[in-house]
Amino acid sequence: MMTYDTLITNSHVILPQGILDKNIIIDDSKIIGFTNDTPSCDKKINGQGLVSIPGPIDTHVHYGVYSPIDRAAVTESHAAAIGGITTMMRMLRLGSSYKTSLVPQLIASSNSHYIDYTIHASIFNQQQIDEMKFCLDKWIMSFKLYMNLGGDIGNVYMDMEPGTNSLREANVEVNSEIVKKVVETAASFHCPVLVHAEDYELCSC
Repeated sequence: MMTYDTLITNSHVILPQGILDKNIIIDDSKIIGFTNDTPSCDKKINGQGLVSIPGPIDTHVHYGVYSPIDRAAVTESHAAAIGGITTMMRMLRLGSSYKTSLVPQLIASSNSHYIDYTIHASIFNQQQIDEMKFCLDKWIMSFKLYMNLGGDIGNVYMDMEPGTNSLREANVEVNSEIVKKVVETAASFHCPVLVHAEDYELCSC
């Protein structure tokens, strides 16, 4: 008889189809099935009177700006886990080339999170537009535009380099041409674009 890692018994399981009153089988950190039986397991959790729901995904998180990601991910992902969040999506802002700056961010992230995470890559200029395919090759599947940044209100803090303590301020100009090219490029890759949709010329009035 097979022995599984964990069995959660007696809880009300919330699925898209409705409420399911079955035991949850977990093996190798994954839910592998639901059952009315009580198979052999290393750990049994009695969920009597409790509800089992999928962990929420926080799709919009800014961290790594005022402290480097190797420190920020520890505190922010720990807080997210306490609140029941199982995946967080970081709004990464880099003022330089993704080809030169992304990999150190990914390495530091992989060593620092308590929960699952992924990244939206913010695009500010033509060089970064040309690097969107590079981001895709690193499994970044969505992009961010800040239409509210430009002209006299184009100053923004970028994410810190891992292992440093210095704020990284930059001036950017996310004009209509940048927006058009980012959306067209993302569409060619079938990737979504998240948009801060305020026009910076109107915002500066």
